[in-house]
Amino acid sequence: MCYEKSSEPEKAIQAYSSVLPLLSVIEFEIPRTLTTTHSSFASFANYRELWRWTERLMFRAISLLARFYSLDDNDGLIWTMFTHYHACSAHWPPNFRTGHRSTVAVLYLRAHIIRFQTSSTTTTPSSILQSEKSLQWLNTARSVINEYRTILDCSTSFPKAGELNVKVEDFVDLCVAVWETSGAMSDRVHWVLDVRCASWCLIGSLTRFRFCGGQHALPSIPTVFIGT
Repeated sequence: MCYEKSSEPEKAIQAYSSVLPLLSVIEFEIPRTLTTTHSSFASFANYRELWRWTERLMFRAISLLARFYSLDDNDGLIWTMFTHYHACSAHWPPNFRTGHRSTVAVLYLRAHIIRFQTSSTTTTPSSILQSEKSLQWLNTARSVINEYRTILDCSTSFPKAGELNVKVEDFVDLCVAVWETSGAMSDRVHWVLDVRCASWCLIGSLTRFRFCGGQHALPSIPTVFIGT
């Protein structure tokens, strides 16, 4: 952080990257608490100060890398940091560093979209099937989406009349963009609809989802809301 203050981002990034071996050790040594219900985070409570230090380090590194390097650099350090951040976040409760985690989630999803977007504006089902093996990134993106949804649920509130929940609307846009980047195939429509937030962005996409969904029965309007 001293290098950051002295306007030496390269040295700051080098200093942050020197702890990569330690991050691997932390992920390996600390047992992961079952977090499917988000009701128990013993692995966080027992190592609270370590996680505070680790999260801040990775957040600062990702912030710098996103500012000075391209997100579509396939072998870049930022992807390594994204991977470590997402792995470590499995130990954290939803209300831990929500601001930092929201920023990283947005950057991570945008990085996936930029990296894997098709060069053509139209994509045929046959071309998608041929590249099915290259879509493993979608599982990671959906995992990030699920985690970010939980963070938004505990850090935002339902907007009052005349107000907008910008974070939630941006989140929906990212979900739709991930679906489109993965090929906009009908069998991948439902996980986007499962987001189910009261956003004109998602409601405006329902017509297209219905068209792509074919025989699938899609709901007309989402009924479960984020941030209630």
